[in-house]
Amino acid sequence: MARTLPDFDNPPAVETALGVRFATLPGWNVFHYGLMLQEFREDYPKQELRLPIGIPVTISFPPADSSDFAGMPVRCWFVNQQSTELIQVQSDYFVRNWRKLEHSQQYLHYEEARPKFERDWLRFLKFLTEQRLPIPDAWQCEIAYVNQFVRGREWKDFDQLDALYPIWRKLPGRKLLSQTQTVNFVTAYQLPNNRGVLQFSSQPAIRKDDGAEIIQLTVNAIGKPDSSTTEGILNWLDDAHAAVVEGFKEFTSDEAHKIWRMK
Repeated sequence: MARTLPDFDNPPAVETALGVRFATLPGWNVFHYGLMLQEFREDYPKQELRLPIGIPVTISFPPADSSDFAGMPVRCWFVNQQSTELIQVQSDYFVRNWRKLEHSQQYLHYEEARPKFERDWLRFLKFLTEQRLPIPDAWQCEIAYVNQFVRGREWKDFDQLDALYPIWRKLPGRKLLSQTQTVNFVTAYQLPNNRGVLQFSSQPAIRKDDGAEIIQLTVNAIGKPDSSTTEGILNWLDDAHAAVVEGFKEFTSDEAHKIWRMK
């Protein structure tokens, strides 16, 4: 029976991600990113090169006389024309993102993001097969939602943060601890049936586009699928998505739900 999950008319999410991590693909090199253009160009005509996720910024580059530049660690973004959707690929990681760039931009629900992830993941597997590279052994899947709460809308000051997070309880005000200046925390919970971890990470920030003072809450689930098949990966993502959405509702207040117009 299909699950009925919490939904909002005006959700605070500004970015989502569906990803798969796997053992480094033997034989993968920078030339494969160029070859992938033919597979993804129609939906993702723009590309960007970034440092790989999980690689320290101070990476060691090959010596000048080395001919092994093809094995240089790199991550490639394949970006759609509107710059709102992209896939990220590196030798041990595949992730599909949606990001909100305008206030009026329509939120991409999971029911829309899931088939796009499946389509792009299958394209990636097809490309690997054509290049005679091994099919990934998925050791971790992840789903993440980044939410932004604006000061004066979802919250007023850090002393009243329980109006946003019922879990938060301020210490009784005494002398130096009488006024909270800022709050930054991470808390994690075990997913049902030991299928991974559900994590909430809250931190204050300043929004780049308008300078608004915000609290950014990232909710992500991480765990190992039952199998590395596409079906196994999608089944894990479905369960993790339900946990993220239900967990978000439980973690945030009824007052905030009214602002986001919970259905």
